[in-house]
Amino acid sequence: MVEFTAGSAQVVVCAYCQTVVARKGLDFESHGKIGGIVPTDSPLQLRAEGRYQKVAYTIVGHLQKDHGAGPWDEWYVEFADGRTGWLSESEGVFHLMFDMGVEEGVALEDLHPGERLHLRERAWIIEERGHGRVVAAEGQLPSDVDPTQDAWYVDATGPKGAFLTLDFGTRGHSPEAFIGEALKLEQLGIPAGQLRPRVRKVALQQARCTQCNGNLELRAPDKSLRVACPYCGALLSVEKGGLSFLRLLEKPERPPTIPLGTKGKLDGAEWICIGYLERSCTVYGVRYPWEEYLLYNASRGFTWLMDSNGHWVFLKPVPAGEVSVAPGVAAFHEHRRYKCYQQVTAVTEKVLGEFYWKVHAGEWAHATEYVAPPYSVNVDATDDEVSYTLGEYLEPDVVKEAFGLKEPMPPREGIAPSQPNPNKAGLRSAFIWTGIWVLALFVLAGVLSATARNQVVLEQPVVVPPGTAPGTPAAMHFSEPFELPERGNMKVEVQAALDNDWLGIQGDLVNQDTSDVVSFYEELSYFRGRDIDGNWSEGSTSGSAYLSPLPAGRYVLRTTAAFDVKPNRKMPMTYNVKLTHDAPDSGWFCFALVLLALGPVVAMYRSHSFETRRWADSNVGE
Repeated sequence: MVEFTAGSAQVVVCAYCQTVVARKGLDFESHGKIGGIVPTDSPLQLRAEGRYQKVAYTIVGHLQKDHGAGPWDEWYVEFADGRTGWLSESEGVFHLMFDMGVEEGVALEDLHPGERLHLRERAWIIEERGHGRVVAAEGQLPSDVDPTQDAWYVDATGPKGAFLTLDFGTRGHSPEAFIGEALKLEQLGIPAGQLRPRVRKVALQQARCTQCNGNLELRAPDKSLRVACPYCGALLSVEKGGLSFLRLLEKPERPPTIPLGTKGKLDGAEWICIGYLERSCTVYGVRYPWEEYLLYNASRGFTWLMDSNGHWVFLKPVPAGEVSVAPGVAAFHEHRRYKCYQQVTAVTEKVLGEFYWKVHAGEWAHATEYVAPPYSVNVDATDDEVSYTLGEYLEPDVVKEAFGLKEPMPPREGIAPSQPNPNKAGLRSAFIWTGIWVLALFVLAGVLSATARNQVVLEQPVVVPPGTAPGTPAAMHFSEPFELPERGNMKVEVQAALDNDWLGIQGDLVNQDTSDVVSFYEELSYFRGRDIDGNWSEGSTSGSAYLSPLPAGRYVLRTTAAFDVKPNRKMPMTYNVKLTHDAPDSGWFCFALVLLALGPVVAMYRSHSFETRRWADSNVGE
C-alpha cells in the first residue's frame, strides 16, 4: 500500500518492494522499480521535522545519486507554507535549495570551474561541473525518477554561504536553477531525537589489505573511497562495504612526520590524521616536493595540514564564492588582500591512508597560491572541479605539541610563501619607540629653549682700513670687556659686506680672570656673475657657530681678519660680530634625530631583505 501525504508529491516509492508509483489524475500507475537506499553517514531521515527561518518543514522524500565516486544524499522537504525545497549534504555541510525555475540562455559547455557567473542579480563562482544518476529512492518525490538517465549539473557558490545548482538533465535543455544557502546541522532546526544515529561500517573498521592481509583499521570508514595500504603500497577501492585491489603504489621513502591515526587539536577541534600524500611541482626543470596530511573530524569534516621544507600550513576549505579573485594577480577574502605568489601544476606522487575521493598517483591539479602572511588562499583546479582553501602558517612547535609528536620536527629550509616576516614586529616596535623618543626629544628641546637666557652680551661692527695686511696687528680688534653671569654656551654670528670676495675671522674669547682662551674661526665668501645660463651666485655673507659652555667671568673678544690682498682695494673691510650667551643649540637635536632614525632604518632593511628573499622564489610575473 502506498500513500500520498505530501501535497506537492507526484511520485511515491513503495517501502516494501521499491516500486515507483505515480499518480495520474485520480488513478495510479507503476513506473518500475528503483534501488533501495544504501545506509550512509547522513543524520537525516524521512519524516524528520525541522524549522527554517521560523517556518516548519518535513522531510518527505529521499534520493541517492552517484557519479561513480560514491553516492550522495538529497532530501525533498515540504514547508508548512506550501513551499518545497531540497536538502543535500557534502562533507558535513548541508545545502537547502529552492526551485527558481528554468534559466534560459545558459549552456553547459560555457560553464567551467573557477569562472565567474552572473545569474539572478548575483555573482557566483563555479566550483564543480559533473553528472550523476539516481540509483536509489524512498518516500514521496515531486517528479518521476529514471535510474537510467545520466543528468548533468553545475554547482556554484556566492558570498555569505549562497549556493546555486543548475540542473541540465541530459544536457539537451536549459537548466533548472536551484538557489539556497549552506547550513550547519544545528541550523536545520531538527530536534536531536529525530536525527538518525550514525551508521558505522563496522566491517571496514578492522579491514585487511586484500594483497598482504595487513590490518588497515580505517578511521573514517563511512567517508572513505580509497585506502592506500601502509605495508605493501596497495591502493584499494572502498565499495559496498568491502575493499577491492586497484594497483600497487610506490611507498614513501620515510614514514610520515604525523603517523596515521594520530589525534591532535587544532583550531578548537580534535582531528585524526587519516591520509598522507606526497605531491610535487616542477618549475624550470627543478622538482619541488611537499607533504599533505588529511585530517578528519566527525562534525567538521575534512581539512589539511601541509609540510613544505619544514614549514607547516593549516588549510581549511572555504566556498569559492567567499573569495574574489583577479587570476594571477590577487585574491580578496574578508577584507584582506592576498598577492599571487605562484602558479604550478601539482602532481600526486605517493599515497598512504584513507581518502574521501578516488585518489590515485599521477593525478594533477592547477594550483595557485595567494599570500598575505601568515595567511594564504590556495586554489586547486581540474577540468571538472575547483576547490579553495584558506591557509594559516603554523610554527613547527605548534604542530608538534598539537599532535604530541616525540620525534624532532623536520628543520625549516628557506622562506615559505606565507611565513610571517619575523622582522615586522621589530619594525613596528622600532617605529613606535622612535616616535615616543622623538616626541620626548621635541619636549626636551622645547623646555631647553624656553629656559635658555638667550642673552646678547656683545654686538659690534669692526672696520679694517684699506691697505691693512691680513693677520697683522692692524687687522686685529679688541672688544670692550663684557660679563658672563653664569656658565653657558655661546653662539657666535658673523656678517660681512662682501661682493665677489671672502673674509676669514679668527676669534678668541679671553677670560680676563684666568687668561683662558676659547677660539673659533668663521670664513665667509660670496661670489656672483653671469654666464650663458643667466645670473648665478654662491656662498653667503653671514655665518654662525656654537662654542662649548664657558664658565662665568669677565671676557674680551679678540678678532683677526684674513682676506685677499688687493692693491686697488679702496674701501675698508667691514664685518659685524654678535655674541649670544646661553643660546638654544639645534645641533644636538639634529644629531639625536639622526641616531633615533637609525633604529627604523635598520629594521626596515631587515624586513625588506626578508621579503626580497621570500619573493625571489615566486614564479609569478616572470
